[in-house]
Amino acid sequence: MSSGLDIQSVREHYRHLSDNELIHIATQDAVGMTPQAQQVIREEVERRKLDTGLLRAVEAQNQEKYTVEQIDYYCQLIRDLDCPACGSTGIRLNATMAMEVMSFLVFTHHSKKLHVACPACLDKANNDALAKSVILGWWGFPWGIVRTIQAITHNVSNKKTNHLDTPNDILRGFALSSIGQLETYKDDREKLQQVIGG
Repeated sequence: MSSGLDIQSVREHYRHLSDNELIHIATQDAVGMTPQAQQVIREEVERRKLDTGLLRAVEAQNQEKYTVEQIDYYCQLIRDLDCPACGSTGIRLNATMAMEVMSFLVFTHHSKKLHVACPACLDKANNDALAKSVILGWWGFPWGIVRTIQAITHNVSNKKTNHLDTPNDILRGFALSSIGQLETYKDDREKLQQVIGG
């Protein structure tokens, strides 16, 4: 938000938001908020008697820098959850990015999808994307061949980090991008499970 905005207009805008809209902004869209806008969020959260974790979420999204240790704290919250794919418990979760390619003569579509799950489910996600790409990716010229080779390399490379004893860089990136939600719900296992898609 621009610091040139009339604070009363900002206050009025937030007052008209639903609780869910305000929660969404506080947990996911507060990056770069001015101190004035953060104060308006604080007032609105207090006025509505919402979870004060929302205020921590706004602060977390506006913290300038995080150390690896701080990010790993949030990763640990995720790693201790149940696998959202198979429901297994007691197995440390990690993350992968599965890339798949499908081609139809002159049209080639490629996509990447983030998965947070147990190592076995992460391997399955990479293997499924790999198989789909190998079967359906080659048929477009010239991008089908190029993208298929990229997908093979990408999935094989990511599989190597699925079984690490520590959070991999993909999980760290996810934690950093979800830091508002993780900070808000760090004491609520059920809500954390929803953050990772389980």
